[in-house]
Amino acid sequence: MKRILFMLILVMGVLVACSEDDKEEKETERVTPVELGEVTQGNLTMDRTFYGRTTPNQTTPIVPTVAGKLEELEVENGDQVEEGDRLALVTSPQGNIAIDAPMDGTITGLQTQEGGLVSNQEPFASIVDLEQLTVQLQVPDVQLDLFEEGNPVHVTLKAAEKEEHEATIEYVASTANEAGLFPIDLSFDNATTHYNAGVTAIVSLEETVVENALLIPTAALVEADDETFVYTVNDNTAKKVAVTVQATQSDLTAVKAELNKGDKVITSGQLTLADGSKISIIGEE
Repeated sequence: MKRILFMLILVMGVLVACSEDDKEEKETERVTPVELGEVTQGNLTMDRTFYGRTTPNQTTPIVPTVAGKLEELEVENGDQVEEGDRLALVTSPQGNIAIDAPMDGTITGLQTQEGGLVSNQEPFASIVDLEQLTVQLQVPDVQLDLFEEGNPVHVTLKAAEKEEHEATIEYVASTANEAGLFPIDLSFDNATTHYNAGVTAIVSLEETVVENALLIPTAALVEADDETFVYTVNDNTAKKVAVTVQATQSDLTAVKAELNKGDKVITSGQLTLADGSKISIIGEE
């Protein structure tokens, strides 16, 4: 009996020793593969998008000087005319009165047919200038500082979203409209593109959110136990560094931390790390 008891104690001792050895071996061999990103310094910017609609830069109604019968009509909707072109001839008690184009542009809003009656109180058509389009926006006051008269912005139109054009900020309202928004007008050169008025315009511009900040890859951030931190590399081990997030976007985050430009931060594999964990850097021999 004593012999059996002795053997059991011996076996248990061997098992415990092996278990401790295995544990120590696992701890010494546990190395986490990681990927790295770099700390940079600069402005954190974000793209802002606004939607508006194009309108003609200028619209001139054509009002006959006399009321009468539209004896001759030389144009139809969509025709391009130049200043001085004959548009129509009106017969009236005062005689035959010619109606000429007051400006270059495109005929629009024509509803009267030849032989119909026209008034000297209402326009029988209009001429619009489509060589310059106005893009009208409405923005809240918190984004009003993004717009300064004379500055360029990037514009794409729903009719051709792959084509980007440049527009100029012509007017920024100083008072809000009934909706509590501030109207903004942009001018867009349409002389070579010939887009229609009334289409949706997409305006993109860059906003500086934080100036001269430390920038880290957003993927490096770790949040746990009400803490926000990153891991840097210190002699093949992970070093935990607390950070304060100033602003973040999909790729970059501006932070305050004990970091320097050029430092390496762990961007992949960090979720299983602890301060002092052994690491191997993927891609390094």
